[in-house]
Amino acid sequence: MGSPKTAKGAMKQGIWRRRISAPFAAVLVAAVLAVVVFSGQFAKGPNENGQFPNKEAAIEEQKPSKAAAIDQDDNSSIPELKQASGDESIAGGSDSSGKESRSQSQKGDGGTEESGAAPYTKCIAPSDRKICDLSNPRFDICELCGDARTVGQSSTVVYVPQSRTSNSEEWSIRAQSRKHLPWIKKVTIKSVNSTEPEPRCTSKHHIPAIVFALGGLTANVWHDFSDVLVPLFLTARQFNGDVQLIITNNQPWFIKKYSAIFSRLTQHEIIDFDADDQVRCYPHVIVGLKSHRDLGINPNSSSQNYTMVDFRLFVREAYGLPAAQVDIPYKADKDDPDKKPRIMLIDRGKTRRFINAAHVAQGLDWFGFEVVKADPKIDSNLDEFVRLVDSCDAIMGVHGAGLTNMVFLRSGGVVVHIVPYGIEFMADGFYGAPARDMGLRHVQYSISPEESTLLEKYGWNHTVINDPETIRKGGWEKIAEFYMSKQDIVLNMTRFGPSLLNAIEFIM
Repeated sequence: MGSPKTAKGAMKQGIWRRRISAPFAAVLVAAVLAVVVFSGQFAKGPNENGQFPNKEAAIEEQKPSKAAAIDQDDNSSIPELKQASGDESIAGGSDSSGKESRSQSQKGDGGTEESGAAPYTKCIAPSDRKICDLSNPRFDICELCGDARTVGQSSTVVYVPQSRTSNSEEWSIRAQSRKHLPWIKKVTIKSVNSTEPEPRCTSKHHIPAIVFALGGLTANVWHDFSDVLVPLFLTARQFNGDVQLIITNNQPWFIKKYSAIFSRLTQHEIIDFDADDQVRCYPHVIVGLKSHRDLGINPNSSSQNYTMVDFRLFVREAYGLPAAQVDIPYKADKDDPDKKPRIMLIDRGKTRRFINAAHVAQGLDWFGFEVVKADPKIDSNLDEFVRLVDSCDAIMGVHGAGLTNMVFLRSGGVVVHIVPYGIEFMADGFYGAPARDMGLRHVQYSISPEESTLLEKYGWNHTVINDPETIRKGGWEKIAEFYMSKQDIVLNMTRFGPSLLNAIEFIM
């Protein structure tokens, strides 16, 4: 697959190719643009009301918005997010026009009904379907169409059916994508019949609501995305921001950290369900979050045919990063022939660290990369960090939560995934498949026993080294004990070289 010298040669050839080809490319682009302009093929832009004159665009406007459909520079519709009881605000937009727009059109109150408000018609309850579906092994979900009332202090959602002749029913679910975690607070869903009094509405809303839980395994960025943000996108994105989020197990730091994403998912106040003293009445309530697999979306299982590319572009859009058609930085800046591709090196803090991190960085530099070091932490400024990731062509790290930041790479970016000894069987599912599903390139490198500190600790004759399959049969606890918690990496840059060549080829 080539040598390190070959890699540097390829990099130089790429730079010279860009020097030589740039003038010809400019002439070609100018010619194409001239043909397009004079043939009248430019799409007509929106008029002063933001409406498109052509029929196809009007039809697209009526569909659920895909991730790239919102103008990145338009913050006028992003409200201030409110958490807890609603008296502590988190900036979700930077200008006063956003607040004014909300106060005039949405009022930031969860779509409270006013006289003359149009009835909500997007949710019609099928007569042959139960309110709650508990059959999925990952999550439980309940969908209430019609008269649904949230009673926060009792963690209850009451459904008042049009025909109250049926028997009352009751369910109790953990409203997150990992329903088996015992410490997630349960929400009770109750369908009442004619003999039972329903709670009286203290506020009425003409928009849908989603009740879901934080907590669980959050505070680990992989679980933040896999357990909450991707499932919330699957559940809430269809409403184009016109939905109220009601959160149990509230974690204010989570809403603050991901405020840019929350402000794209909802234009309304976020309600702390556990502290809410209202009986809120909605025409449509979903309790729980849909989830397909770890850090993944199955388009065939989504009624809107969402994909992980949609999710990644939605996240990039939320943070105001360059649009989908903008190339990776190394290719996008064609005016600088001496530019090096940038690779973000993520070094973990406690376990699965690079023991020879300085040597690894030196080797990456020798191969022709500009190395950007990063150690993302839960309290870091995420707005700044996502722009740092976006400025890179590749991200590299040992199997662990930090690689989740690949979601901020541009299309065609490269994920260089270092797999510790003994966990090769699960590496692709956690990061390889998600990377490919997001439109990224994935380069996996599995270390040898000689590159693991486990060899020095246990020796060649220990089961940990000579029979990882036996360790795996002991279950997740044994895998975590040995391969996840006790292992660091001494990366052999010579053995690793061919994998870097793969990454370089993807970038070039």
